[in-house]
Amino acid sequence: MTSKLVLDNIAGRTTAGSIAVVAESNSTTTNLQQGLAKSWCNHTTASSFVNNDSFNVGSLTDAGAGSCKINFSNIFINDDYSTSGLQLVGAGQLGLNAQETTYTWIVSYNTSNTSEDSPESTMTAHGDLA
Repeated sequence: MTSKLVLDNIAGRTTAGSIAVVAESNSTTTNLQQGLAKSWCNHTTASSFVNNDSFNVGSLTDAGAGSCKINFSNIFINDDYSTSGLQLVGAGQLGLNAQETTYTWIVSYNTSNTSEDSPESTMTAHGDLA
């Protein structure tokens, strides 16, 4: 028999903003809020500057060759959040140029280590929202 739970809101019993979920091993728990990506983006900087799809991204700023400033819709509580990203295979590497509570700034490099636009780049950020 399948069940369906329909809710608009979930809150912790002892702390409204903290919900523990039993992990795969059934012996530990993980915090639901801490485990969620707070922002992600898939964008193109080559030939056009386009946000293909995203979550918690208000806008992108073209900051020159290979350089993209990703502006958050909802800001982080501090600039100590964690980001990760990739760019399309064939390019060199993706680097973090700056990280603030309101945005993160990434730069894609070619195999000669020169900043260059990428046909596709991705970014994910984990941390605490303000």
